[in-house]
Amino acid sequence: MLEILSIALQALLVTVVLYNLGVAVMGWHTPPPPAVGNRQRRLRVVIPAHDEEAVISDLLDDLVLQDYPADGFEVWVLADRCHDRTVEIARSSALVAERLEGQDGKGAALAWYLEHRPLDGDDTLVVIDADNRLPAGFLGRISDELDAGATVVQTYLDTANPDVSPMATASALSYWASNRMVQLARHNLGWPADLGGTGMALTATAIEAVGGFGSSLTEDQELGVKLALAGHPVRWIHDIRIRDEKPQSLGVAVRQRARWATGRAHVARRHFGALLRSRRPGTTDLAARLVQPGRTFLALLTVILTGVAALWPSGYLLSWPLWMSVALLQFLAPLPFLARDGVESRYLLRYPILTLVGILYLPARVMGLFSRGWYHTPHEGD
Repeated sequence: MLEILSIALQALLVTVVLYNLGVAVMGWHTPPPPAVGNRQRRLRVVIPAHDEEAVISDLLDDLVLQDYPADGFEVWVLADRCHDRTVEIARSSALVAERLEGQDGKGAALAWYLEHRPLDGDDTLVVIDADNRLPAGFLGRISDELDAGATVVQTYLDTANPDVSPMATASALSYWASNRMVQLARHNLGWPADLGGTGMALTATAIEAVGGFGSSLTEDQELGVKLALAGHPVRWIHDIRIRDEKPQSLGVAVRQRARWATGRAHVARRHFGALLRSRRPGTTDLAARLVQPGRTFLALLTVILTGVAALWPSGYLLSWPLWMSVALLQFLAPLPFLARDGVESRYLLRYPILTLVGILYLPARVMGLFSRGWYHTPHEGD
């Protein structure tokens, strides 16, 4: 009985790996952007900020330089219990909403903001983190996608500091690979992409359909699930990239990922059944992704199984050549996708450092069991 269960679990792991790689192939094609719209949409840009004096002025400068009619958007800094100069800096070029108390977390802060300053029916909410840097065409490209029929969009999340530390490099490689192999692949299949918590835009209609923002530790992930179930799937924009800071140290990365792991488990418990019951390919895929470990951790697991099967072959394990083949597929598959997206060769040479992301999965999961509060990732600026 144990032997059958062991083989069944290993077969499931191989199936998950092959499924993910099969879907990833659909991300090879880059679709053209929609035609330029009239760019008359009213966009409300909201920047949740908790003690972000080191970075927020650069973002506000980027917004001043947007290639979008100045009367078509307004910028709000949502100063969430700040104790530094964030409010003072923000008031030089933006409207400011100060939240002085309340539950921790971006979702709770955005829910508070919309309660006090609700959107009009034709408004679109654009959410940007304070450490982001934006290209001049950011708002215009979002408007074009909305004019083409989208109600929720998510832009490409790039990295501002890939060279600052090995951890930042590993995070950058993970994001670069996922943007094409996960996000663009699902966009090309007509399935929902994931919200990234920043660089996202939602129409008032979409927000109303799901009852606004929740207070999950991964409010973006839960919101994306609820939107998919409500018929407002997230549309991916691959050709406009915003940059943000990735964690520089292992300690910060583990704490950030512990919050993600805890929030992901919460979202899975609440919505897994509903996603399956919807019986749509995109929502079924979303359910499957909620309950499986990260791609890099799965790759490390296949390497471990290769070694164990080679050193201690038994009836409880699939053969080591099979596991070696699966491990090689896992590790090598992202390289052509990274090259396809124009990732520089110096980063491709550092590709093995991506294993750091996989190694952090287990400590992050363990820490997440004991730490259920919101963790605000610190930003250093230039």
